[in-house]
Parts: sequence; structure tokens; C-alpha cells
Amino acid sequence: MNSTAVTLRSQQCCCSIWRKAAIYWEQNLQQKGLELVDEYYRVIRSLPAWLAHPLEQLPSELACSIHELRFRTDQRISLTMSGMPLLLGELPECPASLRALRLTALQMEEILYALCGGSVHTHQTELAQGYVTAVGGCRAGIAGRFVVRNGQLVLQKITSVNFRIARNIPIFLPPELCNVLRTGNFAGLLIAGEPGSGKTTLLRRVAEELGIAGRTTAVIDERGELFPEIFGPVPPNVDVLAGVPKEAAIQMALRTLSPQVILLDELGGTGESAAVERGFFSGVDFIASIHASGFEDARRRPQVSYLLQRGIIKYFVLLRGKRTPGEIQEMMVT
Repeated sequence: MNSTAVTLRSQQCCCSIWRKAAIYWEQNLQQKGLELVDEYYRVIRSLPAWLAHPLEQLPSELACSIHELRFRTDQRISLTMSGMPLLLGELPECPASLRALRLTALQMEEILYALCGGSVHTHQTELAQGYVTAVGGCRAGIAGRFVVRNGQLVLQKITSVNFRIARNIPIFLPPELCNVLRTGNFAGLLIAGEPGSGKTTLLRRVAEELGIAGRTTAVIDERGELFPEIFGPVPPNVDVLAGVPKEAAIQMALRTLSPQVILLDELGGTGESAAVERGFFSGVDFIASIHASGFEDARRRPQVSYLLQRGIIKYFVLLRGKRTPGEIQEMMVT
């Protein structure tokens, strides 16, 4: 692939449109009488009370740096702060009741039950894919023993939960990317980054930019992470299809929503790539993300290779990493 790097200016060059969007969100929160509280304190309410109450005692300057909480059977609670893993009990601020706690199998079941809102059965489709979406769009990755029943995967015993804290972080888009989004007809734009680098955060910000610029955008939010209700209203000119498998949701959007742009998180297998291809040849622009450490890594993925061969991906955006979620390192034209 012949690529030319597009030099990105400092992120100090923020878009005036984003300033308007930030004011819009803040005013909306104030009108509803909501406090600007870090999402950590909101989402841990999805956990059992015996766990949520001591976790609420962590000071805000510490809580706002927590990206993940990890619970494992017979192990102490761990977390990820600013991209670094550590044990909760090693923090001076750790509540005494959690400092030496090793979670039992029963406590792990209680955590799963709470994350599912008291109804594990209604989340079977998600659990079969190894996750459950809790309040606020926070995704909890699930590990354990699965069995096949009637042709479907069923979780038999849970052993691990990786609870990710989803935050609507305000980020600024470089002028070069803003111009691409506003002018339209950019074909396909792929956002690449390692896990935890802020791909969902950037996609959310891109959708806001498209909507405010007046481009009709269909957001495929299969896991309910891009625009959960707790984040407030959806941006103007944006339609969200939540809880629908991406391949089917793309077809629904093409048939009924007449989008100019379709945006989706975590581009999956060749079926999703084929759906993107059909939409592209219907005149729709696409934006998607993928787990990859760089452009060469992304190119080796079958779904990316498929779209590149058909000339659908025109722009690559690479994120900097876990320490600066949503920050763009480089943008390339294919």
C-alpha cells in the first residue's frame, strides 16, 4: 500500500464546532439538574452493594484515572490506571474491606447477576460473545467455562470479569480530520489502535462532528457503548441502531434511514466487510475502528485487506495509545 502521511497539527488547534458541541452538552446537563460526576461513580452502582459501597470511597482524583476493574475468582481485585495494571489493595486509599479480599465463586456470581440487572437470561446473547453491557454503556468482559446447548454457547461458570469504565471524554479533532469529515465523500475511514486507546471515544466525537456539520449519520452501536442514555441526548442528524448485530444493522440503515455516513465500532469478520462494501457502492461513506497496533498490523487483518483491495478505505487514523485515550498520532491517505 502506497501511503502518504498527512501531518497533523497540535491538538491545541481545536475546532470551533466542538466548542459549540461542548457548550450544548453542558447546558443540557445543567437544564436537567445533573452533576458533572466522573463516570466511575455512576457505573460502579451496577455492582453488588457490598462491593459498590467501598469502591465509592475512593477519592475522585484517583477514580477518574481508573479505566478498568478486574475481578477474578480466588484473587484480589486489580485495576488499570492510566494504562498501568496494579492491585487495588496496594493503593493507600483502598478501603479496608477490599484490601485483602479474594473473591469467592459465589461473589463472582453475585457480580454477574448485578451487572445483568438481575436477569442473566436476557443477556444470554451478549454473554455468548463474552461480554455484558452494564449501565452507562460500560462493557464487562466475561471469562469462564462455556458449554454448547442447542447449538448456542452458554456460560456455565464465571471466573473473570473485566469491567471497563466508559467515559465521554472531550477530545479535539485536528483541523485536517475535521475538513475531511465536513467535505464528505471520503469513502472509508478506518481508526486503528490498541485496546484501551480510545477508539470508541474518538468514534463518538467523530459522530458528533458529522451530526453538527449536518451530515445524516447512522451509528451502529451493537454493544450500546457509543451513545448510552447516561451520556445525554444523541447529537443532531445522528440515528443510533443499538443492540443489533453490525451486519444486519448496516442493512437496516441502508433500507430505512438513508444515511450519508455509517459509523460502526470494531469492524469484525468478512460478513461485516461485505455489508460495508454493499453500502459503499450505494454511495454511503463508512467509518469504522479495529484493534491494531499500527497501519501494517491493520493491513494484515483479512477484513481490512478485503476492503483495501476494493478501494473502500481511503484514510487510516492511528491512535497514540492507552495513556492518552482518543488522541490521534497519525493520519494517512491510502
